[in-house]
Amino acid sequence: MTPNLDHLHTGVWSFLEDSTEERVTRLYSPKWVAYARGNEALARMGHLLNHPPSGRMPCMLLHGDSNIGKNMIVEKFLRDNPNVCNDLNEVEVRRGVHLQMPAKPSDDKLYAQIVEGLGIQAPINRRGVDMELLGLRLLHRQPPKMMIIDEVHHLLAGTVREQRQLLNQLKFISNELRIPIVALGTNEALYAMQTDPQIASRFEPFALPKWRESNEFRAFVVSFGRLLPLEKPSPLADKDIIQKLMSLSAGLTGKVTTLLVQAAELAIRQKTECITLDLIEQAAASGIYKYLPVGLEAESF
Repeated sequence: MTPNLDHLHTGVWSFLEDSTEERVTRLYSPKWVAYARGNEALARMGHLLNHPPSGRMPCMLLHGDSNIGKNMIVEKFLRDNPNVCNDLNEVEVRRGVHLQMPAKPSDDKLYAQIVEGLGIQAPINRRGVDMELLGLRLLHRQPPKMMIIDEVHHLLAGTVREQRQLLNQLKFISNELRIPIVALGTNEALYAMQTDPQIASRFEPFALPKWRESNEFRAFVVSFGRLLPLEKPSPLADKDIIQKLMSLSAGLTGKVTTLLVQAAELAIRQKTECITLDLIEQAAASGIYKYLPVGLEAESF
C-alpha cells in the first residue's frame, strides 16, 4: 500500500527511498521557506540588482541578530540570480560578487577579499603589490551588477580612522563602478554605518526582527517541516511545539531550522519518522547532534 505523503513537498517524496545516511545528509542541505520579511528583503535586493547605473547608486544594509537568517536570504538570492557562464564555464556576466569584511579591516585586506570573490587567487606575498589597483582593474574588467559584503560589523574592530577609511572605500567602489552594495551584519553594523552621514544616507537599513509567536511563525515552521524527508506527518502546528521552539530558539530563524533538522535526524535514526516535542528537546540538549549506534560509547581522549 502506497503511504500518504501529503505532509511532504512533492520534491521530497523520492528522498524517502534513500539510505539513512543519504536522508540525513539531505536534511542539512540549504532550504528556503518563503516568509513576509524574507520575501521583502529579496524584493529589495532584486530592485537594486536591476537599478540602472547612476551617479549615486542606492545601497542596502541588511542587519539583525546573529543567526537571524541573513545568510539564508543571500544564498537564496544568489541561487536565483546566478552568474551567466559560457560553454567553458567561464563567467560572461557577473551578477554578484560575495565577500566578507575582514576581521581586522584595512584597505589592503578588503581588496584582497574582492580579488578572491572574483575567483582570482590573491598574491600570498603582497609586498610591492597594490591590492587596491589590482582589485579595481579586475572589477573594471568584468564589473558585477552588485556587491554583497558580509560581516560589516567587523568595521568596529578598527579605529575610528580605519572605520571611516573603509566606509569611504565602499562609497568609492559604488561610485566608481556604479553598482549597488548590499552590506550584511549584526545590529552593531548599523552603528558602524552611521559614523559617516553620507554612508548612512546611502545604505538604507533593513532590519530582520526576531520571530514572535504568531500565525506567520506557525506557517513557517509547518512549511519547513514539509521539506524534511520523514515518512509520517509531524504535529508542528501544535501549540506546545510552537511555544517550545520559540523558547529554545529565542525567535532566531537559524536556530529554529537547526532544531527542526536535528530533531528530524533523531526521528530518522530512532525510526519514529516524525518530529515530536520530546525529540525537539533532545535536539536542544544534544547541541550539534552526534549519532552513536546502539551499544557503542563515545571514545574518551
